[in-house]
Amino acid sequence: MTACIRILLLVILLLHLALQQPSVGIPVLAFSSSSPQQPQRRPQAVALPSSPDDIVKQAASAITRAFAEGNINKQTIRLPLSESMYSAKEEGFVADRAIGWQGGPKETIRYLSPLVSSVLKGVRTSDNTAGLVAKVSEQILLDFDGSTLQTAEHPAGALYDVQALLQPNTDGYYLKTIAAIEEQFSDTEGKTKRLFLLVNPAWRDRSSWGFFGGAKAQELILDRYATTYALDQFVVRGEKVSLLKSWPDDWAVYVSRNDASADKACLVTTFKNRPEYKDIDAVILANR
Repeated sequence: MTACIRILLLVILLLHLALQQPSVGIPVLAFSSSSPQQPQRRPQAVALPSSPDDIVKQAASAITRAFAEGNINKQTIRLPLSESMYSAKEEGFVADRAIGWQGGPKETIRYLSPLVSSVLKGVRTSDNTAGLVAKVSEQILLDFDGSTLQTAEHPAGALYDVQALLQPNTDGYYLKTIAAIEEQFSDTEGKTKRLFLLVNPAWRDRSSWGFFGGAKAQELILDRYATTYALDQFVVRGEKVSLLKSWPDDWAVYVSRNDASADKACLVTTFKNRPEYKDIDAVILANR
């Protein structure tokens, strides 16, 4: 009997010691990149622009800061292409993507081109301007793609010039064009880096390039061109949503209610990275 009691006490002691030890060999679950992002509880962001002039000033400021403070000389920017913003029409909420527009990229370039020219004139790569504004010229690349190359000649000299490639798509021609611009303009070996912008590219992420082109695009474009300014507009559950990125701030989600009492967009949350549709959808549901 005594031996049994001793064995029982020994078993209890071993169990007690085992519970005190940290667990070993049990994997810790982590959220993958595909998991929904957590929105900020107390969002703070730059104001949503309400006019083309506001967009120009805000975009130029974000691009300038990213270049001067963040040393980011290769940038991606996305500007809204709602026809109502650039004409006398009062109505016309249109998503920023060229897909679905009547006339396609050849139509959207008519609105995008003058907007980008104004942005380039507002970008400051040097304070030595002598009161002069950069001279912007434009070269048509592929007319059927609606793609162009704009060059802003800085008053202080070519060292401070800026180039912008408008509406490139996933065709191999643009990979070659971007590589050539980097070699001859933005990242010429032995010379000071200059600012080069990709404006409203047709791709969104790696999947846009297909199975075979994704890896190359990730290496040459997606990992090297940071989005410093973007204003995307779309509709989620009947709500007009504006997704704003202005360097160095996070992505901000603004919602415009469709009822007559709501006369301006409200900031509902921000995200560290560009949110997916499911993230925005969850925010819309939570704020109803």
